[in-house]
Amino acid sequence: MGFFKDKFKKRRETHENGYVSFTQDDLKEKMKANPANEKAYEFLDAAMCTSSNITIEDANKQTVDIDDVYPCSEAECDEMDRLLDRAQAEVKDKNDQYFKERYDELRDIVTWSRKKHWTFKWSLIAGCILSIFIMFYISGEVSQDRERIEAKVNMVKNWQKQDTTIAYADCNTEVGHPDLVTANFTKANDLRIIKNNYNAKVKTIEELKQKLDTAQTKETKKRLQNAIKRNEEGLEEYLEEYEALNKMKFKEYKKKTLKSLKSKLRDARRLDRFVWLIFIYVILLTPFYIYSSHQYGYYITRYRAESARLDKLQKIGFGLASFLLGASLALEFFPETRVTTVYSSGRRESHTESNPLDIVIIIIKLCLLAAAACVFSFVSIYIMSHVTITSLKRNHDWSKVAAATAALTSKATVVAGKAGEVAKKAATKAVEAANEKIQQQKALKDGNAEDPKM
Repeated sequence: MGFFKDKFKKRRETHENGYVSFTQDDLKEKMKANPANEKAYEFLDAAMCTSSNITIEDANKQTVDIDDVYPCSEAECDEMDRLLDRAQAEVKDKNDQYFKERYDELRDIVTWSRKKHWTFKWSLIAGCILSIFIMFYISGEVSQDRERIEAKVNMVKNWQKQDTTIAYADCNTEVGHPDLVTANFTKANDLRIIKNNYNAKVKTIEELKQKLDTAQTKETKKRLQNAIKRNEEGLEEYLEEYEALNKMKFKEYKKKTLKSLKSKLRDARRLDRFVWLIFIYVILLTPFYIYSSHQYGYYITRYRAESARLDKLQKIGFGLASFLLGASLALEFFPETRVTTVYSSGRRESHTESNPLDIVIIIIKLCLLAAAACVFSFVSIYIMSHVTITSLKRNHDWSKVAAATAALTSKATVVAGKAGEVAKKAATKAVEAANEKIQQQKALKDGNAEDPKM
């Protein structure tokens, strides 16, 4: 069992990593040791140099990288098969076991390259599935926000006319809930916000003046004076904004509120559509990724370097996600606040008390979990998208699809042109008939022709 296990492991490493158990120097030495099979070894050596990854210079110098032996196209597979057939035909010494083993290994490489193999990764699919749940949650939240704005728009449209003039003294600083029930309530709430901002500026100016009285250097005094001036200008702006808003009559204020809400509604609908598009894309990505991952071996070999870069990206991304997840789980071991009560009888009683830091720890933990999920999902979606698009582009003959599409488009253009000509002729005849009828009616009116109905 151990022999077959080692052989299977070696074969798997050969296919996955491009490993070949011999070099051109090995063939050259065996060629000298067995001159009877010299011609056969030459064809075997040529078969090793079939791949387009091997340059002519590499082949001449016999410095072929073992990773480059695998054929990168169907034509290269055909050429490698042809050279191996010639090598087999040139064998004189049938007992050359080394030649037979190397021949079988190269033949196995061609056989593997001609077959299709599944290359998808379950870890990436798991990340995509997680992103589906994340996008489902986000889309639900975005849809709710859009519905809330729509409800506000309808509420403002149903406002009844009323006096919306509010005295400054009557506008207290307590901001009410902006439920948009009435125009007066909503306008009062907007005015309260401006008044609060105004009062905050006044407080800031008072604090700056106090600092100015105790300032020691000219630079500090100048800086504080400039700050006071800027804030006083802000006071004037708030007063102008308050007066302009308070002067608005009911119709004008309703129009302003609707305009603001409709702008928010357009943005919310765009975001809702965008999120749903992403959601649908993520759902469709998994089946397309699996379909595009059923590739021929020579396609896998051809883009092995690119695959290695994606594997490195996956390793880094998943490593970061694992770190964030581990950090989140590590917070479980954060020491709790234990209080021990000692009674007069000597009895001790311990219990856990709530700590203000507990809520902070929970927030940090949730943020770390969310960050880990986002990194895991983003890396999975990016790699799957890249692999799917490139695989579909490389492994399929889209020229036939493009030709068929062009033919259909051309045919549709011809049909549309003919339909346009028919419509044009019909319109021309209708215009001529209408003109003829107008001329007849005009002639009857002038008495120059007889009524055709008589």
